[in-house]
Amino acid sequence: MERYNPLSPVETLEKKKQQALNQCDHLIRDFGKRGDTGYAQASQRHKHRYRRLQFISIGLTAFTTILSALSASNVLGALDWIVLSVSGLATLATTLLSQTNAQHMWVQSRNMSQKFQMELFLYLQHSGGYANTKDEADTLKLFSERLMNIWSDAQDVWSQQASLTK
Repeated sequence: MERYNPLSPVETLEKKKQQALNQCDHLIRDFGKRGDTGYAQASQRHKHRYRRLQFISIGLTAFTTILSALSASNVLGALDWIVLSVSGLATLATTLLSQTNAQHMWVQSRNMSQKFQMELFLYLQHSGGYANTKDEADTLKLFSERLMNIWSDAQDVWSQQASLTK
């Protein structure tokens, strides 16, 4: 796990710029490593978790249907309890699929990382709101402010998600 290094005041505009770019990279990586969000790792983890639950739910439901038909034709004999067990597992998988927020977090993690990446691109290209700034110092201030706004919004969303999943 990467250790956070607090920012310290710097004197030159170039050092401030480098510090802001490093902080942006840190935030992109941080959201990528979180268990609840991120572009690459966490997003893929949530995507796989959602799809796995989806396939298990569908598979168990289909298997329950087959076992019910076998049970009705007395092929299972004394093993009728298997139908109840598999049916219970199918119900559990379906419930987990609807109660977990894996799909939501997968989409949300991609969105957060893309917002940081978009802001970085606009800053580096002096596009969007950055095109209207009068000098590099104002551009850097705007970039820093926007980064922190995105980060703050993301933290609010994660807090809400954490309280909903408990």
